[in-house]
Amino acid sequence: MEEFFYKTAAFAQLAGLPKKTLLYYDEIGLFRPARVEQNGYRFYSIFQLDRLALIVALRDLGLSLKEIKNYLDSGDLARMDELLTRQRQAVEERMAQLQAQRVLLERLQRENAAFLRYTGQGPQRLHFSPERARTLMEAEEVRRHPFVIVNYLTDGAGTGARCEGEELLLFRRQEDGPLLLPGGEYLCLFESSPQPVRPWIQSTRRRLEEWAQAHGLRLAEESFLAFHELSVDVQKPHPQTQPLRMLRAKILEQGE
Repeated sequence: MEEFFYKTAAFAQLAGLPKKTLLYYDEIGLFRPARVEQNGYRFYSIFQLDRLALIVALRDLGLSLKEIKNYLDSGDLARMDELLTRQRQAVEERMAQLQAQRVLLERLQRENAAFLRYTGQGPQRLHFSPERARTLMEAEEVRRHPFVIVNYLTDGAGTGARCEGEELLLFRRQEDGPLLLPGGEYLCLFESSPQPVRPWIQSTRRRLEEWAQAHGLRLAEESFLAFHELSVDVQKPHPQTQPLRMLRAKILEQGE
């Protein structure tokens, strides 16, 4: 079969790659032209397309150019399975990370929509699915710390508190956590307030109980506190940030 040769630009077009990619691959010794004339012109053979296609395929699978070069230089076909196995494991890990990020983003969007919709609107009856969490600070430890700082970017998205009377237990939501946040219908109050957490919980709990009593409802003894991002009060001459909070108490069915 007659061998056909192409200059760099023509071969790049034939392969569907930018010309600069071929020049770079030649520079690092990954894919060299079949011959180079004295005037510096590079010529590629049509029979080099298979090797270039392999390089592109491995690159698109996520292998580094260094890994590809080492494999091609070694001539050891057994290394291909090792490379692909390692890359598949890396892809699976990345997929798991992306799925976790997607779940977090979806939850944050739902929570953000709820805070935007219900903040300042008074008590709301909402349904929550069961969730798992792990304890960050037991009630006794919380009592010993007058201040607990929640960083929304790293903690606030999944941090909350279980409240029962004066007792506060700090938790973070986690799929395999041992703590169960029961699902069902809750009476909730979303609010932006500069008031310290404990007094705010007490006053908000009273408001929820008063509303529930007025509507013939009974609430569970424990409540759950959720923290959200900071908001800016643009009505003030010097805008100040105020934390958004949501307190919810499970509505008990008749006879519970």
